[in-house]
Amino acid sequence: MKRAFVPALIASVVMIAAAAPIAAQDFVAERVKKSVDQADLLAVVGALGHQVLEQGLAENIYVVAENGDGVRYFLIGTACNVNGVPGCQGIMMQARFDLPPTATLETLAKANYDQAVLNSWADFEQKTLGFTRYQVLDEGVTMANIRENVKVLLAVVPEAYTIAAGESGAK
Repeated sequence: MKRAFVPALIASVVMIAAAAPIAAQDFVAERVKKSVDQADLLAVVGALGHQVLEQGLAENIYVVAENGDGVRYFLIGTACNVNGVPGCQGIMMQARFDLPPTATLETLAKANYDQAVLNSWADFEQKTLGFTRYQVLDEGVTMANIRENVKVLLAVVPEAYTIAAGESGAK
């Protein structure tokens, strides 16, 4: 009896593992979302063709992914399960890097001024340079709009990084 159980168990595990990528690919561009869950964030990353590096479990709605240029970014669900709305009603999109020694409060201010679509910030104690874009889903947005907001983050980060790091000749 044990021998019959082991192949059945293996088959079940394989079916579950195979189903996860299919669920992650469930991206319908015109679908309107008033809140997102883990599957929605995974679908956005999948629609971009990026690699998922880490994902949240249970109540922690987040995805860490990497684009084709080696930029790691975070999609973090915020305002989750509040005011009677299931899921997360906001998405914090972030790219984080090691803090270059040339980054200063002045270069961060210039990055924030020059690239206003992002919030450029630094944690000087933890040696982190970050860029954040926040999307509110109140009244609903399409999945395509969420994907485009991630694309904006990733398109603007290289220039914002150069400015925030003090590498653009701006002092």
